[in-house]
Amino acid sequence: MSPFTDLIHTLPVVHKRQTGASLVVSLMLLVVLTLLGLSSMQSTIMQERMSNNVRDKGLAFQAAESAVRGGEDWVKNQDISKLKAQNGSSCSPPCNLVNLDDYLNMAGQNFNWWETNGRAYIDMPTGVVASAPRFIVEEHSIQRDSLADSTDNNSPPVRTLYRLTAVGVGGTITAESIIETLYARID
Repeated sequence: MSPFTDLIHTLPVVHKRQTGASLVVSLMLLVVLTLLGLSSMQSTIMQERMSNNVRDKGLAFQAAESAVRGGEDWVKNQDISKLKAQNGSSCSPPCNLVNLDDYLNMAGQNFNWWETNGRAYIDMPTGVVASAPRFIVEEHSIQRDSLADSTDNNSPPVRTLYRLTAVGVGGTITAESIIETLYARID
C-alpha cells in the first residue's frame, strides 16, 4: 500500500449534519415560479376575453351599419305616394314609417323591443351575428332643395329627410350597437 492510502484510512471521518437548505431554497423557487405562471395565465385569459369583446362590439357595429344602409335602400325604393308616416303607437309593428319621435328613447330599449318594433334587415349573412339587425324609419322633415331651380317645374322642389335608427348585435345579443343617420330623398 502506498503512504497516501494509509493516510486516508487514518484520517478521522467527520459526519456533518445536513440541514436541507438546498431543498428549502428549491421549494421556494418552485412556489415563486408557480405564482408567476398563474399570474401570466390569468392575464392571458383576461386579454382573450377583452379581444373577444372588442370583436363582438365590432360585429354589432357592422351589423347596425348594414341595417342603416338597408333602411336607406328601403326608403329609396318605396313609392312616394304610399310612403306616409304612421302613428307608431297605433300601427302594428313593425311600422313602415313613423312620425318623428314616436319612439322616444330608442337607445334605452333592449333588443326584444327592437325585434318587435324594428324592421329586420335580412340581407345579413347567416351565422355571423346572433340575430338580424333591425331598423326604424321616421319622417324627419321636409326641406326646400337649395339646388333646385324654382323657375323649372320639372325640378324637384323639396327633399324629404328621414331619420333611420338601427341596432345590431354581435355574436351574442349582449353586444349592441345603435346607429342613427339622416337620409335625404328627393321627391
